[in-house]
Amino acid sequence: MIGFISAGFNPPSSFTREEIDFLDKSELILVDTYTSPNYIREFGKRELTFVGRDKLENFEWILKEEGDVSIVIPGDAFSATTHFTIYKEAKLRGIEVKTFHNTSIFPTAATRLGMHLYKIGPAVSLPRFKENFRPLSPYEKIFQNFTNGFHTILLLDTEPPLGLRDALDELLWMESQVKRGLFSKDREVGIVSNLGTPDERIVYGKIDSLKKQDEIKVPLTIVIPSELHFQEKEALDLFRT
Repeated sequence: MIGFISAGFNPPSSFTREEIDFLDKSELILVDTYTSPNYIREFGKRELTFVGRDKLENFEWILKEEGDVSIVIPGDAFSATTHFTIYKEAKLRGIEVKTFHNTSIFPTAATRLGMHLYKIGPAVSLPRFKENFRPLSPYEKIFQNFTNGFHTILLLDTEPPLGLRDALDELLWMESQVKRGLFSKDREVGIVSNLGTPDERIVYGKIDSLKKQDEIKVPLTIVIPSELHFQEKEALDLFRT
């Protein structure tokens, strides 16, 4: 059997009892290091096999393993399509599978700030800019959400993890190119850092102010609000910096 273990925000503390039981009896424990930097580093005295993007996307070797296999995934197992692809292929080949669900950054990053669930739009990924790679598509997707009255959960590149200052600079750079008035130094956004861990930090404020806060560490998620309900405004004031 292949078990898809949703690790939550703070593994191993966030594992459910059911997940721990399956991990204990697994012959092989694979740890996804690709979808989030907040992955489990140790589990008792068990040997862990750390797997990145390449080994997860080229997963044929996983299906050939004998005995119970656990794939430990930060957050919830199927937030990323890669894991469901493995699940689907295993099912098609008659391999027994089991899914263990847990807390995910979707939609918790926004609801933890007090934003209304029904106003959260499609999530957007922000890659790390390189010399010849500066896509504007994230801006267009955020703008579409904003125009439709939806808040955006912005997921930051994990290889290597994109920090807060660099991410905000990328948003401002895209604004300088597109010039639709979505971002400025005075634009207010929410930051959810190390959610569900002892290092949790949740703040809301202007981009210019947030760029100066070195204590906000990865893993973090940026939440970009659209038009706010008065209850959402009151909630965000609790985290204003």
